[in-house]
Amino acid sequence: MHRIVKAHLQSFVTSFSLEAEEEATQFEKFATYSVISNRFGGTFDLDDIVTGPGDEGIDGLAVVIDETVNTSIEDVQTVFTSPRRNHEVDFVFVQAKRSEGFDLGDFLKFKEGILRFVTANPYAATDDVLVESRGMFDAVMQHVPKLRHGRPSLIARYVATGIYQQPDALETALRDFRGQVDELGVFHEIDIKFVDRDELTRLWVETYSGVDASLPAFSTAALPNIAGIDEAYLAVVKASDFVSNVLTTEDGNLRTQVFEENVRSFLGIDNPVNQSIAATLASESSSRFPVLNNGITIVSPDVRLQGNTLHLTNYQIVNGCQTSNVLFENRASLGDVMVNVKVVETQIEDVFTELVRATNSQTKVEDTQFLSLRPIVRKVEQYFNTYEGTESRLYLERRDRQYVGQDIPNTRIFSLHNAAKCVAAMVCNRPELSSRYPKKMYEELASTIFADDTKEIVFYAACVTMYRFTLLVSNNTIPQNLKRFKWHMLPVVWAIVNGHNTPNLNSRDADRQSQKVIDVMAHHGAAASEIFNRVAAICNALGEVSADRLKRQAILQEMLALV
Repeated sequence: MHRIVKAHLQSFVTSFSLEAEEEATQFEKFATYSVISNRFGGTFDLDDIVTGPGDEGIDGLAVVIDETVNTSIEDVQTVFTSPRRNHEVDFVFVQAKRSEGFDLGDFLKFKEGILRFVTANPYAATDDVLVESRGMFDAVMQHVPKLRHGRPSLIARYVATGIYQQPDALETALRDFRGQVDELGVFHEIDIKFVDRDELTRLWVETYSGVDASLPAFSTAALPNIAGIDEAYLAVVKASDFVSNVLTTEDGNLRTQVFEENVRSFLGIDNPVNQSIAATLASESSSRFPVLNNGITIVSPDVRLQGNTLHLTNYQIVNGCQTSNVLFENRASLGDVMVNVKVVETQIEDVFTELVRATNSQTKVEDTQFLSLRPIVRKVEQYFNTYEGTESRLYLERRDRQYVGQDIPNTRIFSLHNAAKCVAAMVCNRPELSSRYPKKMYEELASTIFADDTKEIVFYAACVTMYRFTLLVSNNTIPQNLKRFKWHMLPVVWAIVNGHNTPNLNSRDADRQSQKVIDVMAHHGAAASEIFNRVAAICNALGEVSADRLKRQAILQEMLALV
């Protein structure tokens, strides 16, 4: 393996505490994470999308619906219960090889693995990730009338560590692969590429680097001093400049990461409002676009105006997701269309939150999309910060990419989504929801977990237990094969420490019992190892546990009965 790639791989392994895994597996996760994170925003669990041995030529497979990685058939089915009829669905396949050469045989195996995944009936794979993903594929195909363009899209990446020189044999195989997939008539967009050393390095570096952009403006006006706001400007910019400089990645895709704080995802080009925006762009009224459209709001911790050019760092589009996406869709025909942009610089998280809430209040937004703005979340973040300087310092990520570029190991950062899953599993005794049904988890438990009077300490107790589990797996204190029980081990640890009765999240018992968990799990010592050894013994006593059995509530009761 080239030494540059090896150095980046080691950085990834350290950040994700994967030291105990074989280098081949580490590289598969490294490549898959780099590919997925640059194409789609949001968090995901690598163990849910990276395959194991006997993987049919596929090392990573993500089912992405509306910019979210889905991990279970049931979650996919839940998506399609809504009346929305323009869902974006992508199936992302990754093959990762540590060798510096691009092997034709391996590429053909990758191709055949994908073709079998799409066409085989019955599908004979035994890997849990592939089997679950095929079930999700079948669920999507049952609901194609609710998909944008009536079909999903396919993205395939073959990753190696050398420089791709476009040899004739591989280029011919690539064309044949595209042609065979196209003949199936299953996918709307087919995007198959080789990823070499330079491209892989770029993808990985972008996962932890801030996003920068320079935006020329036709005119700018500075707003007066505002409390909590360092700088603010109203600007009129060319729509084409906005799309190419702010919205588009180096490889020509939409930079979805800049929409993480916009609580509405793109509703599709056939949404009536978006149809109206597109119609205006295509009509003689396009010159009046800045007057007819409400514009776009960008928030950044670092804004500089030099001449008539705005320089933005690590920015987020908190309002104008629909307008931005429609502009991107029509980028080839924008001409001299102008668009209004409001640019705000603030480094205060509460001000950022207020801007998100205010700029997304004009039309109905589902309550679950505003979870990060609830008062309890700010209190939980402050509680996590009280452990500054301690061995068990963790970080609650109230907004995506909040800690990007700060050299904090990924294992210490808990997104709000993952923190909620930890609480649901450990204190609410619903690990099956955390593991396989996160959408249902929010439906059933969000009002409880995110209640204003929930004790902040329960979040930390649940997250520090997951953190300790991850570290003990990374140093082989806990066998690798127990990672599949990671959500179920949380309530078992609680029962070992506190007994079988779980308290209300707003009670004194919750406070007291959470502290008992923290007293053990916040330190690397014999006490934590002993508890997890007991958990391991309980898991092993269950015998063979299928993926289907792990989805059921009953298995937790079997485990708790052994405590």
